Amino acid sequence: MLQVIQYIQPLPGWSMPHLVLCSDGNHYVIKLLSNPQGVNVLVNELICSQLAKKMDLPIPDGKVIFIPKGVNNSPSSQEGPHFGSRFIPHGILHPSDLDLARCTNIGQAADMILFDYWLDNNDRHIWTQDKQNLIIAGGPEPKLWMIDQANVFNGPHWNAKTLLNKMNNFTAYWGTLYQRFVPFIDGSHPFRESLSKLHSLTRDDLFNASSNIPVEWGVSERDVVSLVNYMEHRRNAMNSLIQSIIYNFPVWYKHYKYYGGTI
Repeated sequence: MLQVIQYIQPLPGWSMPHLVLCSDGNHYVIKLLSNPQGVNVLVNELICSQLAKKMDLPIPDGKVIFIPKGVNNSPSSQEGPHFGSRFIPHGILHPSDLDLARCTNIGQAADMILFDYWLDNNDRHIWTQDKQNLIIAGGPEPKLWMIDQANVFNGPHWNAKTLLNKMNNFTAYWGTLYQRFVPFIDGSHPFRESLSKLHSLTRDDLFNASSNIPVEWGVSERDVVSLVNYMEHRRNAMNSLIQSIIYNFPVWYKHYKYYGGTI
């Protein structure tokens, strides 16, 4: 298991993350078992990172990271398995429309929106100076990255009962960030490829993403089954849900209305 070898510094955020250096020579943003949002923050992040790999989504590589005894006396020196995502250096936290336009993967903005709707991520659409779940890696080929998946499953305070109760609560969140994406992804079928990726996932894929969770994080077999049922049920409704935002996409709406377009 990957281990922390050096503490660097605290980072801003509701979950009070930290920047650390790990045994593979890379820097990670680590979220601790004791974070103020609860241990399900780690579960949410790990599941998303593994699903993202299957769907080729722009989420930094995420791993279970072990903090051994005696790293140092930093706030992060809590022995045990935590969650870390690869640090994106020189990231642009407040990108302009020009920054977005230069991103080599700006077309994946459609994947991001659909992913958030599928897993009921209730805060990425919000875009303020102090709350952003998106970063752009600078350089000659800038790339868009999704960060902070803590609020999937409608927040980190889920359990088997709440997942069952929320399974049919479909909300098409819309806000400043998603609106900024529209000019870059609008077209006759902006979510066709994204939906194809989503529907290519099997039930086994969902189980695999939800099953290799450290026992210290307290996820039961019942929780895993509930998560898989939740994800599978919601996936089957995404074609209808994504069509509910068609009015925000002028080209898509025109094509659908006048030329018999479909999603």
